[in-house]
Amino acid sequence: MRSLMSSFYFIAIIIFVSTSFISAQAVDEMLLSRVHINPTFEHIAVHVDIIGDDNLNSEMLIEFRPQGSAAFLPGSLVMRAYPDMVVGDSLLNMNFHAGSAMHLMPNTEYDLRLTLQDSDGGSQVIDTSASTNKFPTVGSSNNTLYVVPGTGGGDGSIGTPFQGIQAAVSAAVAGDIIEVSDGLYTPFVLDESGTEDLPIVIKSTNLHGAIIDGNNTSTAVVTIGVFDDSTRYVIIDGFDIKNGKWGIDAQNTQYLAIKNNKISDVDFGIYNRRANGWEHDQYIFNNEIIGRTLWPQTNGEIPAERGVDIRGNRNVVSHNMISDFGDGISTDGPPYKISYALDIHHNDITRVVDDIIEIDGSISNTRVYNNRGYNGRMGVSVAPVFGGPAYIFRNEFYNLKSSAFKMNRQPAGLVIVNNSVVKLNRGLTSDNGWQNTVFKNNAILSSEYVFEEYGLVAGSIDDWNYNGYKSLRSGTSGAPWFKWDNIRYNNIATITSSGVTEANSIGIDFSDFVDVSMPQSYAIEALTSANDFQLPLASTLIDAGVAFDNVLDHELINGSPDIGAYEFGQIPTRYGHDFSEVCDRLDVSSRTWNGSHNEGWYHPANWTPCGVPIHSTDVVIPGGLLRYPFVNANTTISNLYILNNGKLDLIEGTVFKISN
Repeated sequence: MRSLMSSFYFIAIIIFVSTSFISAQAVDEMLLSRVHINPTFEHIAVHVDIIGDDNLNSEMLIEFRPQGSAAFLPGSLVMRAYPDMVVGDSLLNMNFHAGSAMHLMPNTEYDLRLTLQDSDGGSQVIDTSASTNKFPTVGSSNNTLYVVPGTGGGDGSIGTPFQGIQAAVSAAVAGDIIEVSDGLYTPFVLDESGTEDLPIVIKSTNLHGAIIDGNNTSTAVVTIGVFDDSTRYVIIDGFDIKNGKWGIDAQNTQYLAIKNNKISDVDFGIYNRRANGWEHDQYIFNNEIIGRTLWPQTNGEIPAERGVDIRGNRNVVSHNMISDFGDGISTDGPPYKISYALDIHHNDITRVVDDIIEIDGSISNTRVYNNRGYNGRMGVSVAPVFGGPAYIFRNEFYNLKSSAFKMNRQPAGLVIVNNSVVKLNRGLTSDNGWQNTVFKNNAILSSEYVFEEYGLVAGSIDDWNYNGYKSLRSGTSGAPWFKWDNIRYNNIATITSSGVTEANSIGIDFSDFVDVSMPQSYAIEALTSANDFQLPLASTLIDAGVAFDNVLDHELINGSPDIGAYEFGQIPTRYGHDFSEVCDRLDVSSRTWNGSHNEGWYHPANWTPCGVPIHSTDVVIPGGLLRYPFVNANTTISNLYILNNGKLDLIEGTVFKISN
């Protein structure tokens, strides 16, 4: 590495490993079958299929480093899945280790070292590399098609624009930027694909100035794709989409970006409704999505409508505000057992009749973090996860009807850490059969059982500890706080001294948060503005948790991790959409480095105003910061100003071009 002082597109890597014939008898030796590596913008998922190891004593360690760095860092906690697991009432018939390298820089090449150990034989070290994905951007094409309201006609020039969006998209080819003027438009269908470097961009020139009204259509307001083929590299940006059954019907879409839109008065906001399992690399970002489903509904029926209903691999759903649906964000649809490497984070979800977030049907490396969910039946449903890990961390949930985490239908491989939950009745409860769970650093406050869990699976590794609990019950034999494996424990002292589980967990209270109280009634809407889950100086949650390699963002942590969703003194988390500063709609002529997110040059949040510099941008890097930019992909900017001992780190061989 050297220092200068004072594509969105990435196919999953599959490494095939040859194997010898294995007889049907039990085989304790581990042999590798296949290695899947699936990157998203800020994480890399590792899933290693194996053969053998019937005695389940093999282990895998993930290590990573940015290329050009010296030291490897530990990846996240790894889960083991095996064929005889019963998941979703059937044998899993899968044999693998899986885990993630997390909290990475986008558009950056990483070295990966996978160490598989088995005392019975077959131990291996695999050295490989993968690049995190690049956030989608407009291509370099200068071909702009202009659109005004109307019903057809025009040639797309600025003097004779197309009349209506359908006329423009019917003529569009890879690299076209369709600029849509303010006004009212009818629904349209796009089935043309862009390319990695030249996506098709359909953009409201002024944010939400172009309104696409479905006129209460029984189908879609916007349709991207067709039923029998895949459609790729399309960006939908900045529209007001409303009044139809499906806001955006995304059929078999890949490398699709839906960002900065208002979607309202719909049954489904964004919907992958085909059941082919072809979808992947979809990016749902900074949208406001409001449905038609009434909340609350307490009759036990579950509405089908969903805010975001998404399928496939390497999808990212982040910074959206979602309300008034049956489910907020869902992966629960056919086909099951196809989804790897999903990121659901920084969403703000309220008034959903069923699940705030459900990741049902996924296999491994689904990451649900930094979300806020109010007024729903369940917090996160994992019913089921097919082996895991599913990482669920740093989420805030309030006023739930049934359970914070829905662990029904024998899910396997759950890492649930550092969440904060306040609800009436039971904190969490699930049907029996869940297995291989890590449940730590969580703050759960309820009016009845804090948890009522029973029917543990023989051989399952269930590590529940270092949590904070509060029940409004008395904690006596007539009003116990806990039920674990169908045995009641009256209070914290009883369960921590049992030798069974929760040895280091603590009792907490509402005073351990800045401003939190029990909901009045589930049927009364709770407002996010009425609660503050941050920790005061005297909170018993501070430093009471336990560390996790790479799952938690340790730059937030001073000492031991705190219990709950927030570290003491951290900058408040921003949930949901923000239309006040839309990065790719701001002036690109100048960017100043702030390093607020990480060292990644290609992360928009690291720049003021937000957005990644391009070839025409003047870049200023001030001094006195904790983090400075790290660049390992070829970059061109207009001018560079490094001030007061600031710096810029470049990987050897990187071309950093200054055009002026």
